[in-house]
Amino acid sequence: MKNKIFTGVFALLLFGLAILTLALPKKTFSETENRTLAALPKPTKETVLDGQFTADFAKWLSDHYAGRDLFVSVKSGFDLLLGSREHGGVYLTNKGLVDSFTEKDAKEFDKNIGAVEAFQQKLTAYGADFRLLIAPTGTQGYADRLPAGAPVLDAAPLFDRLRENAAFVDLTGVFDAHRDEDLFYTTDHHWTARGAYLAYCEWMNARGETPKTEADFKLETVTDSFYGTLYSRFGLFLPVFRDTLVAPAAEALGHVTRTNSKGETFDSLYAPETLTGKDKYLYFLGGNDSIVELTTDAGTGKSLLLIKDSYANAFLPYALPAFDRVTVIDLRYFSMDVVMNLVKNNAYTDVLVLYNLKSFASDRNLELLPLE
Repeated sequence: MKNKIFTGVFALLLFGLAILTLALPKKTFSETENRTLAALPKPTKETVLDGQFTADFAKWLSDHYAGRDLFVSVKSGFDLLLGSREHGGVYLTNKGLVDSFTEKDAKEFDKNIGAVEAFQQKLTAYGADFRLLIAPTGTQGYADRLPAGAPVLDAAPLFDRLRENAAFVDLTGVFDAHRDEDLFYTTDHHWTARGAYLAYCEWMNARGETPKTEADFKLETVTDSFYGTLYSRFGLFLPVFRDTLVAPAAEALGHVTRTNSKGETFDSLYAPETLTGKDKYLYFLGGNDSIVELTTDAGTGKSLLLIKDSYANAFLPYALPAFDRVTVIDLRYFSMDVVMNLVKNNAYTDVLVLYNLKSFASDRNLELLPLE
């Protein structure tokens, strides 16, 4: 009898959950998880017969069932109680969340370093100062914090290969010397303002120029409630860790004009309107875009082509005062065949390729870089 009652109650709960799932308004984006949710698929004869509709519907249902955030958080909590410190490829440590880095994440490394060096060789005809800056991530900087036996790929051979290129700006030494500082966020995979500043200094030194001091940039707190990508992926939606987002003050950068790929123009490098949302890292540049044009009143006579991932977004405020014009390219959204045309037609004095190691080693867009 008790089993029948339990089965009946459970069936009613499932039925109620299904009704709520179908009845509640559907979101297209999860701010908590910081990702686009699956769209409701439309059945066709082909997709029904080959099983694709069923698979896509299951993904949609998984993304939209009622109370999903609560269930995800409860599951992560139970996993912690059972001794697991990993969820969604993210490790929980006593000092914050750390991203994973496995052999799977490095599959494109050889292709990408070859592509960048082919691009670098083409640039010699234009006389631009070329630099390659591949940043270590928290996985490399804080490997000793990871749980025992965590399957993390040794990145030393990858950095050894990068050091074979004279244009490589090596951050491993300076980051190791400052490892007791907060160089990476506790809830996000990006480097902090301090980490980005140290990278800027190494890059400026490599270019033969004197970097500005941190005091010159008048650092200010943008928000003290930043929950980043690792927080979203780990799935324990509790404020166990919380980050403070710090950035150089806008007034320290001089007059800046930012034009995005849609042709919209703004009088700041920053997008303060994004601070009301979950992804506060969008404060830098307004997020990732295919191409962004920046102009300043620096009066240096220099211009920069920056090919990058999102690590460069927090790096840009430091680099900007050294240039009159900066073109920012994100190859994930950009048409490859015009990159060299940009170089030819805009006479850049400097070119910088800036990625973190994980994205550089796994990005499938970089191998197309040298195309003209």
